[in-house]
Amino acid sequence: MDDGGSARGVEQRLGGRFLGDDRVDPVVGVDGVVRSARRVYLDSGATTLMSASIYGDITRYLETACANSHTHAHRAGRATTEAIENARDAVGHLVGMDPRVDSVLFTGNGATGALNYLARALFPPEVRLFLKAHEARRAIDAAAALGGRTVNRVRDALLRPLVVTTVMEHHSNMLPWIEAVGRENCRFVESRPDGQLDLDDLARVLRDDGDRVRVVTVAGVSNVTGVRNPIHEIARAAHAVGAEIVVDAAQMAAHAAIALHVAGDDAATIDYVALSGHKMYVPGSRGALVGGLMRSIGAQCVGDVGGGMVDSVSIEDYTPKDDVTAREEAGTPNIPGTIALGLAARMLAQIGLDAIERHEAELTQYALSRLAAIPDVRVYGPTWQAHRRAGVIALNVDGVSHALVAAYLNDAYNVAVRNECFCAHPYVKRFLGVTAAEQHVYLREMVDGERRRVPGMVRASFGLYSTRDDVDRLCAGLDEISRERNRLAEVYVSGPSGDYVRRSQAEVTRLMPIL
Repeated sequence: MDDGGSARGVEQRLGGRFLGDDRVDPVVGVDGVVRSARRVYLDSGATTLMSASIYGDITRYLETACANSHTHAHRAGRATTEAIENARDAVGHLVGMDPRVDSVLFTGNGATGALNYLARALFPPEVRLFLKAHEARRAIDAAAALGGRTVNRVRDALLRPLVVTTVMEHHSNMLPWIEAVGRENCRFVESRPDGQLDLDDLARVLRDDGDRVRVVTVAGVSNVTGVRNPIHEIARAAHAVGAEIVVDAAQMAAHAAIALHVAGDDAATIDYVALSGHKMYVPGSRGALVGGLMRSIGAQCVGDVGGGMVDSVSIEDYTPKDDVTAREEAGTPNIPGTIALGLAARMLAQIGLDAIERHEAELTQYALSRLAAIPDVRVYGPTWQAHRRAGVIALNVDGVSHALVAAYLNDAYNVAVRNECFCAHPYVKRFLGVTAAEQHVYLREMVDGERRRVPGMVRASFGLYSTRDDVDRLCAGLDEISRERNRLAEVYVSGPSGDYVRRSQAEVTRLMPIL
């Protein structure tokens, strides 16, 4: 398998060139023969490769206009300030925001930062303290005496302390809400056996607890199975009980169209959407939170305080800015990352989310059909006929560790995939049928650094640069793993970390301190 000098094939890649997509590396198969192979990057669900054109644009910015924002005194400062606001407009346009009611807030740490910020904004820290002390009524009475927007937020959160999320969420859309309101105030909607969200269970939760639900938060696309959730249908259900809806779009924004507003259907409005720039072809960029922030957050500063977020400061007091984005983006931001995120949003809009969806749908359907023909490969999630999935596929090879599958695909085929539970433990464990007793055993072992029993899957995820050639290489590797599992067990060994390496490599590593 020496395809180091081969072309990518006749397929048209969307979005032009991406950094590192055509790199060639040495590979070694189970036979021990060293060859070379072009890298096949199928880990876009974790981080996408960077667009070469955006990399060039950022380089030109740094060469010509590198400066701090928040000034118009010189041309580089003006250019920087304008570039940040252009990025804000581009991100808002991508998700169909209405600038009359919606804002774009840039955050650190991708969608994780956006969701943590929103959880703190909707449920101020004092809410958790009051809830834990069962003093909600006394706190509400005290809040009423004080008045003001901030107090109203505390009162509203105490009257509606529940958050509804789902078992299929990435941890970034679980843990911030648990931290904000406590596990006892979170309701987790179940998934169906095929991995789709159980909308009947959602209806039951809202029927039982709807008058106390403040937020319904759900992934737009599962980062494990590619399941696409009916976000506007869920929005209608949330709004019917007076709750708001949050969509974690980290796995969705670069792959499927998002519309915060549906013409003529206010009940279908998405209140907030969280994005991750590093999953939108610009690693190193920021996250973003888009939605009706002024309506729900009001005038209180939720995030950091400091330079740029005030109108005036004296020793006695300071006056925060009214504009929520100016107030909540204190200090010097990640300027290149902010600009890059805006460029990515513009690139995706220019390509067209409809075209991207068609490309990934065809690729996913092709991959599912190829995988179905490989003995002992088990694919998780609904069939293509039952549910149109995004370009994320989780699988296992029966009788072969997920870690060994990932290692051999990398070592012998230069195919980059991810394994284990993808920061979505509850969802993955439901598919794998992990019992409470099994979980107790491997969790206890993990305390001592032993991870070989940790359950998991292998995940292949597509991007603009993915082609049928890439799918064919993945399937060739999986077919060999299925056929050669006994030889692989002789060639590879795993240590306490759970990772697999060739026995010869492990021997060299063991002897290195002596050498």
